Amino acid sequence: MRVTFNKISQEESEGAVINAYERTSSIDTAIGLLENGEQIIVGYRDGEKVPCRLSQIYYFESVDDKCFAYTKDACLDMRCRLYEIEQNLDFRFFRCSKSMICNLRKIRSVKTESNARMRAELLNGEVVVISRSYVKELKKKLGL
Repeated sequence: MRVTFNKISQEESEGAVINAYERTSSIDTAIGLLENGEQIIVGYRDGEKVPCRLSQIYYFESVDDKCFAYTKDACLDMRCRLYEIEQNLDFRFFRCSKSMICNLRKIRSVKTESNARMRAELLNGEVVVISRSYVKELKKKLGL
């Protein structure tokens, strides 16, 4: 995709134009970022509310009916269900198992495993397993 930037004077009003064949989730995300800035989620740590930018999240995981968001060096209690979080996420995230949603932008590498599963190494060194029912979607999203 070609991107053009035009510098304007301070008297002019800022704006953006997107030319596309159809409106996709990627375009919706770009529009949202331009209009509102980056999406913030609120998690809890030690009983305190902690705002976190969505781009900082490596993955969401459900463990024993509790949902957590993991960043590079923190774990936040989300106090909601995984499917509720998934409804508010954009194209950067995908469900990699029944109990996990992963940020595609935080994947360093992927490797095929036995039983048609895949293993993804994240930028923070953690390894997550992609269930075989979600491998096809991951390959499509990564262009593999």
